[in-house]
Amino acid sequence: MQRSLTGLWQVSPLTDLSIPQDDITFPAALSSVLPQSLSEEQISQSEWHLMHFSDVDQAMLSCSSVDLVLSGVSHFAEVRVNGVAVFDCTDRNERYRKDIKPYLQEGGNRFEILFLEQDDDWLLDDEEFDTQPELCLLDMPNKAKDWLQSDEMGVWGESYLQFIRHVRLEQITTEQIWHHSGCELKVDLYYQTLSAGLVSASVKFDGRTYMMPIDVRQSHTSVLFQVDAPRYWNPEHPQDNDLYLIEVELDGQKHHIKIGLSESQCAAHFPL
Repeated sequence: MQRSLTGLWQVSPLTDLSIPQDDITFPAALSSVLPQSLSEEQISQSEWHLMHFSDVDQAMLSCSSVDLVLSGVSHFAEVRVNGVAVFDCTDRNERYRKDIKPYLQEGGNRFEILFLEQDDDWLLDDEEFDTQPELCLLDMPNKAKDWLQSDEMGVWGESYLQFIRHVRLEQITTEQIWHHSGCELKVDLYYQTLSAGLVSASVKFDGRTYMMPIDVRQSHTSVLFQVDAPRYWNPEHPQDNDLYLIEVELDGQKHHIKIGLSESQCAAHFPL
């Protein structure tokens, strides 16, 4: 189960306190709710405080893990949960994930993003939280793609809580095996077991859905799809109509990935 955090966030200045507070809904640039007299350079050189509240009930807290997932943070930022700093975001990475269950409480919870001037030292050691520096453009919304060419300060990607009972899906990989009559698509799921239980995964591709029981003693499972007369995707002249959609669901975690079938793009990795 997911709980979106893309609702209203209160934006407050930390540098020039005369700037009025306002509310923003992401994905968006901070400039969309700030006075038009502020240039993008002035915004990026200032510090900002973003705050959002979300309720969590006892059933949610009974899960083995509650992951905070955040992506598309354009500038250096510190992320806090109920006043506790949990990780830093930098403009060099794209996706962040951390189990924040120890910092949550039943009822209202405060989430903060502080756009700050970056210090030389990290808030936390890199090994203490998961970042996903690799970026898959095929699975990004158009606004997030536009952000890659933009200097605007804002949050352009996903922000949500992922409640996990038994198994965390960590990575999806695909491999294309080409032969004279078409190709085969192998989809691999890599996961981490958090607690024992009966769990299954579903993978849907090209109108077919395979259900796979998950062995919680292992960390990997895979499925193979036969593709006859595939739509060929040309990376030099990409067309969205030539892409295929892969839908994966595991223990309440749902991911949609678009891929192109091409002999020059045989393997793809999607960290989650």
